[in-house]
Amino acid sequence: MMNRQGFTLIELMIVVVIIGLLAAIAIPQYANLQNHAREASTKSNAHTVQMALEDYSVQNDGIYSVVGADITPLLPGQALLENVYTGMASEPQFGAAAAQIGQIGAVGVVQGGIPIGYTITVFGTTQIVLTLGTL
Repeated sequence: MMNRQGFTLIELMIVVVIIGLLAAIAIPQYANLQNHAREASTKSNAHTVQMALEDYSVQNDGIYSVVGADITPLLPGQALLENVYTGMASEPQFGAAAAQIGQIGAVGVVQGGIPIGYTITVFGTTQIVLTLGTL
């Protein structure tokens, strides 16, 4: 009797189908996970901007500022935060809400001519994904 070793074509096809099914499930999940990680990193950058705004307020008797020249020196790396969507270092947008992918925007809240707070917005892939503020 002959001793046959190896796999039949059917067995190999079943393995290929199983690998294909696993890939069909795993690849979209991986892409979704990457998007969530990018949004989390951008939110972390927004928190860094928020801490700089609060630091400025503490140093100036509760007066807030969203002027880049006031806040930039308080940011680590002198205002260049990594935009994880583009891979480029970029400054937060002071005086306007975020409008582009991965952007962080800070707008002042003024009452009676005195800046009393701020609103920070974070733009994800298609829309604003986080809003931070004092009020």
